[in-house]
Amino acid sequence: MMYHSYLLYIKIRCPYCIKAIDLLEREGKSYKTIAIDECPEAFICELKNAYDHKSFPMVLGYNDVHQSYDWIGGCDNLMNQLD
Repeated sequence: MMYHSYLLYIKIRCPYCIKAIDLLEREGKSYKTIAIDECPEAFICELKNAYDHKSFPMVLGYNDVHQSYDWIGGCDNLMNQLD
């Protein structure tokens, strides 16, 4: 499925986050980032638990048909999705 835009929860200096952003830039995709570096640890734990994903980035794709975000995964999942 191709998405209209993407939402990424990132850590500013995370190499995988940087790689995911670079990939979206190269592909000319629209995206927004939410840097969680300054967020309380409790929020970060809740985010990890909500998506059952323990690393960053956390990537979601915007589904125009359903007008909602779909879980994609991490950087590798994003690369596979864009292939």
